[in-house]
Amino acid sequence: MTTLAHFHGYGPWLGRPDQYHAEYLRRPAPFDTAWQMMVSGMKSPDQEAHMPFEQRTIPPMQTGHWLLRRPSCLARQTWAEPKEAAEWLAGMYDQYPPAQRTDGAPVDIGTAAKVEYATMALTHGTDVVWVHYLSGERMFSASVVACPNRFHPRTPCPHPLS
Repeated sequence: MTTLAHFHGYGPWLGRPDQYHAEYLRRPAPFDTAWQMMVSGMKSPDQEAHMPFEQRTIPPMQTGHWLLRRPSCLARQTWAEPKEAAEWLAGMYDQYPPAQRTDGAPVDIGTAAKVEYATMALTHGTDVVWVHYLSGERMFSASVVACPNRFHPRTPCPHPLS
């Protein structure tokens, strides 16, 4: 199978688990319109609840919905080669390593194996998301999205390659 046109990197997102699990923050219109009713009844809604979906930083429920967002860093987080995109994920992982297990066992299969798998997945047009817990009750998420996207083919590219 041939490589798709290019890949966009989103993240890193660092936040609280309760934010990550709040689906109303992670869905675009028309799904996010129900949040207005939910937010009005909350004591302290998340600050992103008052922002349009396209301006939120929290990862969307569907990876292809990242393409609706146009962060300022997207130009330097766009690649033609899947290996480069996978290496960016590894750099994010190294910068924000996961919390260690209390029993001392490894938390995952290792960065080299993760990069190898991500490269293969991206080569076949599959988006890649790395999410893990950080120490201190926080989460990390970084995504690489294939563009054009297999599951959202009509979503326009946020930053075409030159």
